[in-house]
Amino acid sequence: MTNINPYSAARRCLLLAVSVFSLIGFVHAQSSQPNIVFFLTDDQGWNHHSVAMFEEASSANSEFFHTPNIERIAEEGMRFSTAYSAAPMCNPSRRSLHVGKSMSQVMFSGATEEEQAAALTIGEMMQSAGYRTAHFGKWSPGPAVSGLDFYDVSDGGLGNGDGNLNKPGDPKQVYGITDRANTFIEDSVALGQPFYMQLSHFAPHTQTHSLEETMQRWQEMNQAENPNPALSAMTEDLDTGVGALLDKLDELGVADNTYVIYSSDHGQATGTSGNMPLTSGKGTLWEGGIRVPFIVRGPGIEAGTVSHARTVSLDLFPTFAELAGVSQELPEDIEGGSLLPVLFSAGEGEIQRPREELVFHFPTGSGQPDFRPMSAIYLDEYKMVKLYDTDEKKLFEITEDIGELNDLTFEMPEKTEEMDIMLMSYLSDMGVNIFEPVATDGMAMGGMAGMGGN
Repeated sequence: MTNINPYSAARRCLLLAVSVFSLIGFVHAQSSQPNIVFFLTDDQGWNHHSVAMFEEASSANSEFFHTPNIERIAEEGMRFSTAYSAAPMCNPSRRSLHVGKSMSQVMFSGATEEEQAAALTIGEMMQSAGYRTAHFGKWSPGPAVSGLDFYDVSDGGLGNGDGNLNKPGDPKQVYGITDRANTFIEDSVALGQPFYMQLSHFAPHTQTHSLEETMQRWQEMNQAENPNPALSAMTEDLDTGVGALLDKLDELGVADNTYVIYSSDHGQATGTSGNMPLTSGKGTLWEGGIRVPFIVRGPGIEAGTVSHARTVSLDLFPTFAELAGVSQELPEDIEGGSLLPVLFSAGEGEIQRPREELVFHFPTGSGQPDFRPMSAIYLDEYKMVKLYDTDEKKLFEITEDIGELNDLTFEMPEKTEEMDIMLMSYLSDMGVNIFEPVATDGMAMGGMAGMGGN
């Protein structure tokens, strides 16, 4: 059931403090600010759809997935070939995205639950700019106190499960989420108010669930090489839900003033489906764990373009702020950069972040088969991985070697050392404690608790 969430007194004070919009400015915003719809899927790998993530038709799109509506977003907008989630597991990925800060800050810096809850969120920021806000679907960005009171409309705390209700006609709640989202769009348009909405789909997370007729069609295809026809069917149903929302934007005449963003919280689990040509999957910092589909369409974005700019889900926070016309200063400790210079220059612009390097730190047990406590750092065309259980370092020219097959550590020791120093400096600046490894069997090191969850 949809919940209408009043602000708490504390939240009201926070919004008054950060908002710079007068009533006159708000009335103007109703007619000029773009709408934003953000699809965040669950465990959808970089290549688990039918969109080519590079210019070449065979790059990442798969014959085992039929996603014409995701293709539609790509054909009308921009694909990012080199996009990363903030973390390789659901909870830290969503928590980080929610506040524009890496999991090093959110999970491992020693920040208290109260400090985390006090952080400005995307929902609050968008409300401060006069937007009507909504969140539908899976909810797992952190403590309940940081919950849903900054969304005008939501499904409530649906949690971090697999979303299976086994309800006939609504696999993974795809169509229920879509129906509620479309109602929210209708109401917002009727009110003449710009809207921001996040649809956090449970699909295509296991356990698989799809419409009976969709599953039957994939079974009848009899594709001997298809590793998981049930996943193919579930993904197609997800895509159908995406299409229903795109059609609603068209029907209401607001598509031309709406940005649509499509991405995943992290890569697919290797036990469900392979992520080739990427290495490994969910729960690791190898490419298969954090490299994700990322597609954007909207006003000013050239149709059918591809960008190779390296982006991360932390970039959404400042991007949404700029699109919405938020004029107050953003928190100093957010780590992303606005994507607008790239989006509005056919993919060729530059993303300005507080640091030139991107760092991912994941030392705790994920419960996934390939887990090892590790960090990863990206700089220019290189990626260095640091494995804490064996104190190994591995260096890859990641722009050419997306499969992480050719370790350059011994060929380029100076580069490896340079990136290791940058990594340690970043973690120190974030207040992250680096512990000595205590195990090599996928358990947490230094007494840190395992991630658990989905």
